[in-house]
Amino acid sequence: MASFQTPKSAKYNLNNSINSPSILKKFGKQTLNNAPGRRVCFDLFNNLKLLLVNYDSNNKDDLIEYNNLICDIRDLATEINDNELIKLLRDARNCVNILNENLTLFVKVILILKWMNRSDDVVKEYRLFLLNVCTAYSYHTQFAMEQLVTCFSHVDSAVCDRVNGMPSQEEERGFLNVHATLEALLKAIPLAKDLLIPILKKKFPYKTNSSYSHLHYIHNLLYIIEYEPSLRKNILSLIINKLVEIDVHIPKDELDRLETNINFDIEDIFSMDVDDGGCIRVGPNKTEEENFSNTLDICLKRIFIYMKTVCHNSNGSLLWDSTKLFYHDLLSIFESEILPTYNSSHIQYVIYYLLSFKTTLAENFSNWLLKKCCDVSSPSTLRQAAAGYLASFLCRAPFITYNVLKNTLFEISTWCNEYINSVDKSVKVVDEELLRWHAVFYSMCQALFYIISFRHQDLMDNKKRRAFKRRPVLLNLCVIVTHYSNISHFAIQNKNIT
Repeated sequence: MASFQTPKSAKYNLNNSINSPSILKKFGKQTLNNAPGRRVCFDLFNNLKLLLVNYDSNNKDDLIEYNNLICDIRDLATEINDNELIKLLRDARNCVNILNENLTLFVKVILILKWMNRSDDVVKEYRLFLLNVCTAYSYHTQFAMEQLVTCFSHVDSAVCDRVNGMPSQEEERGFLNVHATLEALLKAIPLAKDLLIPILKKKFPYKTNSSYSHLHYIHNLLYIIEYEPSLRKNILSLIINKLVEIDVHIPKDELDRLETNINFDIEDIFSMDVDDGGCIRVGPNKTEEENFSNTLDICLKRIFIYMKTVCHNSNGSLLWDSTKLFYHDLLSIFESEILPTYNSSHIQYVIYYLLSFKTTLAENFSNWLLKKCCDVSSPSTLRQAAAGYLASFLCRAPFITYNVLKNTLFEISTWCNEYINSVDKSVKVVDEELLRWHAVFYSMCQALFYIISFRHQDLMDNKKRRAFKRRPVLLNLCVIVTHYSNISHFAIQNKNIT
């Protein structure tokens, strides 16, 4: 027999609440009142099942009792001790055969119970109830999965000694309990996998939520990949998509203001010459932009750790086959989520970091961007963005070899010269309409000169390399510079480069 204290009301408006999940939300003292001090007792095997059967048979005399049962469980769930909760869950599991659509509200109020950090016996009983009710009635599966996923952004406010924002040991224990339950559910109901990605998207923390809730959620999403590897690309795409939304909401002038607070620790992240990354130290009174910056910072670092783990074994050696598969996933995500996005500043370093693992990847990515620039079937905006990313990558990545740099410059200059030869040379006036018409050409020229100016020391390192620049047949820079569509006109109007 379980007992706990709750206020009771003799009357309750049942018109909209019995079959509506809104009753699951707490409204303080307005919920049940006027009868304080009444002690509620459950005979968790006999009375509960009888109450549910009577309500399901539309016995109006039992409607209020059923509704009060829902409110009791909802309002005092955190006050029920483990033994009482185990009995409630066990008895609810014994009623699974009658938990049809008419009793959906009862199922939901059981599923929203806080259980993930309870005792192992509570966790076991909750898991058994969830699995039993979902396998018996598939229409309960979506809500059950939503409650599991909601747990992934949990942040214990009592924890004050986090390491890089990561979950505490007790929080991690709770997350592992949720993952074990979710994994068991996906195995019991294979079709539930189709529901998972939309639910993960729906429950993703809003961009203004705390940095810790974002980090914990992403941390758990990456853990899902361990037991559902087929969902890796979809999960990574979702994570990148949400971080892009945060990235574009950080104004560049705010980044400049925070620059003095940036602490670079390249060895902890990746070996690249970055000028706008690092760990942002923020005080207690954070602006929204500072919150965005901190969220992006700690979440990117968690992704870098995941990538390092996936692509390397315990000895630090590169797992080439795994790295290639991961690269193709990230390249597809880069094309769909990052390349079309205007004004992102940091998120591209996710793929830049992966490219630092092996020179072959960097060369392949450079060639891919170059092909995207030259692809006449692609929209002009994407081709321009590809040119910007190509210049940005070749300038900022110290692991780019001289041969990759030289070959890319040669390909860009060849394309520019061929473009010059193909356009109408009778046009003498450079106006705004002409700039728009030849926007891709100007972007390619800008990328060419940007790379040369940024990497000129590498290009002029020795006599052999200086000879490369002096050979007009290779770069033919004079023709590009003196052409009637002079790049300086475009450079004045558009100074941004990704």
